[in-house]
Amino acid sequence: MRWRSLRWLLVPVVLVPVTALLLTGFGRDPRAPASPLIGMPAPAWSGETLDGGMLSSDDLAGQPYVVNFWASWCVPACVDEHPVLAAAHADHGDELTVVGMLFDDRPADARGFLDRYGDAGYGHVLDERGSISIDYGVIGPPETFFVDADGIIRAKEIGPLTSERMAEHLATILPVAGR
Repeated sequence: MRWRSLRWLLVPVVLVPVTALLLTGFGRDPRAPASPLIGMPAPAWSGETLDGGMLSSDDLAGQPYVVNFWASWCVPACVDEHPVLAAAHADHGDELTVVGMLFDDRPADARGFLDRYGDAGYGHVLDERGSISIDYGVIGPPETFFVDADGIIRAKEIGPLTSERMAEHLATILPVAGR
């Protein structure tokens, strides 16, 4: 008899906290993608750019930068976020470098994308062997990494960036938040 009354008391004592944890997502921001790279040094990279030059992470040492993995076939997501990246480059060009990293794409197709949707004037690196994408753990475009002036990845966005999310992430790497 005593066990039955205790059993009914035990059920809510266990279920209520478990339900609360499930509903709150264990305290994590559901928009924040899990990445072992957050808080770690950004992987080093180097590659040819669409315009025939070379660009590397060493060239960006000491300054914050954004690395956006994209492809011409990534529609509509890459099309949707393209103006957001262009605006970040235009608004913060003196204190921030934006780098487009081509993910499994042909240079001619990438140039066609930029001709059609606008070339914002920042560099686009060809990840011809896919090694840069692998080092960053990119599964598919668009994926964007926000690297501070010390070379540490502070944020990652999976999927198309919105202006709001861009502002949130830039606040983690720019010297003065909210600019």
